[in-house]
Amino acid sequence: MDRNKLHHVVEFGSPLWIGMNIFLVMGLFSILFFSRNLSDDKKWKIGQTLASIMLINMVLGHIVGFATDTWSIRDSLPLHLCSFSVILVAIAMFTKKQMPYEFLIFWGAGAVHSFLTPEMTVGGGLDSNYNIYRTIEYSISHFGIICGGLFLTMRLNRIPNKKSWLKVFLYTQLTLPIIGLINWALGSNYMYISQRPEANNPMIIGEWPYYIIGLEVVVIVHFIAFYYLHKALSPVKKSQT
Repeated sequence: MDRNKLHHVVEFGSPLWIGMNIFLVMGLFSILFFSRNLSDDKKWKIGQTLASIMLINMVLGHIVGFATDTWSIRDSLPLHLCSFSVILVAIAMFTKKQMPYEFLIFWGAGAVHSFLTPEMTVGGGLDSNYNIYRTIEYSISHFGIICGGLFLTMRLNRIPNKKSWLKVFLYTQLTLPIIGLINWALGSNYMYISQRPEANNPMIIGEWPYYIIGLEVVVIVHFIAFYYLHKALSPVKKSQT
C-alpha cells in the first residue's frame, strides 16, 4: 500500500520552490521589520490576526476538500505536527500562555523543512488551479507556524524555559503510538511514521521503520538548536534559562 500516493513533492530549486521560499523570507522580514516599534497591544493584535488567518486557512482547506470531493479521512485529518502547530499559534496568541508557545517553537522546527523540502497532499487535484490553491494554503499555514514562533519570541517577549526542549520531546513521544494506531486503522501516514516521506530530505535515512530511529536523533538536535536560537533572539534574558 502506497500511503503517499496523493502527495506532491516540489522539487528543490524549481521555480515554485524558489517562489515559496521568497514568500517565506520576505514575509518574515516584513512582519518583523514593520512591527519592531509598535506598542505591545498592537503587537499582540498582529499576532492574533496572524493566528486568525491561519485558522481560516485551515478551515477553508477542509471546505474546499469537501466541495471538490478531494477530502479523505486517510489524508486530510489535521494529525500532522504542523497541523497541531497551526492550532498552537492560535492558543499561544489568544491565551498568552507559556506552554503552547514552547510546543510551537519546537514542533514548528518541522515547518522549516516544509519549505526546504516541500511535500503536500493535493488530494488527487482536479486541475492546475486546484493545485495552485493547495500550494498557497500549504505556504500560508507553514509560514504562519514559523512566523508565529519568531513573533512571540522577538516581538512579544517570550523565551523558552530551561529544559523546555526536553519536556516537549518527551511529550512528543506520546503522540507516536496514538498516531501510529490511527495510521494502522485508516491506512494513513500522518506524521510520516508509517511510510517515509517522498521528499528527498537528507535527514531521512533508510526505510521504515529504521528512518524513524534516525528522526528521533534529528528531532532532539533540532529542539536543542531551536531552544538556543529562540533564547538568543528573545529580548528578555532570564538567568534560569
